[in-house]
Amino acid sequence: MILEFESKEKMFESLCNKVIEDLKEAIKTKGTSTLLVSGGSTPKPLFQLLNQCELDWEKVTVGLVDERYVNNTSEFSNENLVTNNLLTNQAKKATFVPMVFNIENENLNLEMVKNAYKVFENPTVVLLGMGDDGHTASIFPNDEASILANSTTELIAITNAPNHPKRRITCSTFLLKNAKHTYLLFTGDNKKVILEEAKDKKYPIGEFLDTIETVYFTK
Repeated sequence: MILEFESKEKMFESLCNKVIEDLKEAIKTKGTSTLLVSGGSTPKPLFQLLNQCELDWEKVTVGLVDERYVNNTSEFSNENLVTNNLLTNQAKKATFVPMVFNIENENLNLEMVKNAYKVFENPTVVLLGMGDDGHTASIFPNDEASILANSTTELIAITNAPNHPKRRITCSTFLLKNAKHTYLLFTGDNKKVILEEAKDKKYPIGEFLDTIETVYFTK
């Protein structure tokens, strides 16, 4: 289902309400909930709405759909973005699980993330974004490592982006498709066209068309 909104404000408000509803339901039925979020500039206003919401945030574990292999103080760090825009105010009580534990040893870091992300084996909510090349998370077209991230049953993979910073850590397609609720958020008519062509052109986002519950979109 694609929901098209007349403004970004209404889109973010609607998605915020839905995410909170899903998290509350999971807490009610299971006692805990998990949330995997994407980085980048698009979801930043959503994070700033979520952090104002009343919720048993201490029962929520937050993680990243993907990360750049950089220090958490870097301007490119998704952890930095999420820490400063989501995990504040009401949401500062949530538990956060990063993707960069060891910046000196990539292989060791990968094993640490695989272990830490077992808590997200069946995520309550996954928030996906989409790039102009049809990539989602850090699963890119024309990248052999991304092809492996699509086919593995491991939870986490290392991939290569076409732009800086190139080394990426990503949740695998296997992990992301285990979510109870998956939402795709993007803006712009050009990306709507990309989504419509995703299956035919074999864009990475096309792998998720059968599991995305709702697409949140505005021009």
